[in-house]
Amino acid sequence: MIIILKNIPANTQTQEIEEFIWPAVKGGFLSKSGEIESIQIKGQRDIQLNLTEFHALVRIEPDAVAVRVIKKLNRKPFKGKHTAIDEFHHRNWHNDRRTDAQQTVKDRRHADRRRSHLEMIENISHLFSGQKSFHRKLD
Repeated sequence: MIIILKNIPANTQTQEIEEFIWPAVKGGFLSKSGEIESIQIKGQRDIQLNLTEFHALVRIEPDAVAVRVIKKLNRKPFKGKHTAIDEFHHRNWHNDRRTDAQQTVKDRRHADRRRSHLEMIENISHLFSGQKSFHRKLD
């Protein structure tokens, strides 16, 4: 499962993200340990406001451990800032029910809620850390 850490500070390194989530991943006496498979830092630039947001995508296996990480760390302080953590969903416009010819009259949304003036900055992990991805597992 991929989880997303939203609105992380701009100077965040992958190692800091790993140190933040590792205690929840490793489990405990009665809980199963997991594995961090990869960490990617991505950015979004708002063209109109000239603001940049940074988010981290972390792949954790198994899914039960990822759910535990979300429950334990959501809204906890990360580098002095409360960071929202959630499951990452890859959305595709092909799956949008409102684009179907069978659109119902009851749909109150008249437009897409997504911000149309965003520019994606792809994987920028290498700017903040020498590591692009890593593999850490408990024995």
